[in-house]
Amino acid sequence: MKSRLLRIGGGLAACVMGVAVWRSYLQRATASRIKIVSPAGVASIEQVRLGGVEQWIQIRGDDRAKPILLFLHSGPGFPEMPFSHVNAALEREFVVVQWDQRGAGKSYSSSVPESSMTIEQFISDTHELTQLLLQRFGRAKLILVAHSWGSIVGAFTVARHPELFEAYVGISQAVNPPESERMTYRFALETAVKQGNEKAAAELRRLGEPPYKNFSDYRMMKGWVHRFRDAGYSEISPWKFARLALSSPAYSWSDLMRLVLGMHFSFSRLWQEVFYRTDMIQQAPELDVPVYFFLGRHDRTVTASAAIAERYFNELKAPKGKHLSWFEKSGHWPQLEEPEKFRTVLTDKLAKTNLEAAQ
Repeated sequence: MKSRLLRIGGGLAACVMGVAVWRSYLQRATASRIKIVSPAGVASIEQVRLGGVEQWIQIRGDDRAKPILLFLHSGPGFPEMPFSHVNAALEREFVVVQWDQRGAGKSYSSSVPESSMTIEQFISDTHELTQLLLQRFGRAKLILVAHSWGSIVGAFTVARHPELFEAYVGISQAVNPPESERMTYRFALETAVKQGNEKAAAELRRLGEPPYKNFSDYRMMKGWVHRFRDAGYSEISPWKFARLALSSPAYSWSDLMRLVLGMHFSFSRLWQEVFYRTDMIQQAPELDVPVYFFLGRHDRTVTASAAIAERYFNELKAPKGKHLSWFEKSGHWPQLEEPEKFRTVLTDKLAKTNLEAAQ
């Protein structure tokens, strides 16, 4: 018995060591590929204090004189700093700032006040970080790029402080999570019935249409939604997310642990406000900056339905212009599912914005 336990323990230790060595190799390869070598460049990961809470940002660019691009991640609580190396090519054209928001990723801590986990506080943090970056780099404006949950915070911030932003880019723009939730529920139930999946149909009927009072009911419904996708489309897999995160030089093992803890902490504190008290069509009907929406054709998430986002785009008042770009091979993650197209479209659109602003 003892020898068997020793063999099992030795096997586990070897597996752990193997994963650690493999990860170290991936990190070194990524670091070499994305290394900033220009003397005019910037590459830092640093802590800033926003709203009384220490939070982490990553700043990278080949030329610190290039336009600043501040990225607001998805979630709540799902940082995109560990995936940013996929789009490192953007750092040739912009100074790209990735920010792990309060309670997320590197910024997760048990000391983050639960009472501060509100949309209003995240808007304030975004405004404060924007001012900090503008002052640091001596600029008047920056470009705000926001994904999913981040696009709620982003659009609200731009609506209040348009003078600080050169342009706004909403990726998988969240609009009306309650309506998105109902649409995705109906889609899942209809698909379950069509496919003869009695277990799924029974569970979904038992849950009934949203809204839900219990987080566990929401998670169950979301699980079935992710099982039923459009024909011919395969969403980005959890394994790909894991591999990208493990490849990131920006994230240590402890950061990865904080990522997992922060996801649960952030989502469980914010989901009621996000899913049941948000309607961008009513609450942010006008954005007084150039606006760009990047939508995945197959996006059926409970946060951001592409159909509802398109309706918001059509109704949105944008005196300085608005543009909608579809990503035909993407769902909720165009920047990872079609990264080359994402970089090309983003760079081209923003270049035109800068040209028009200069004229």
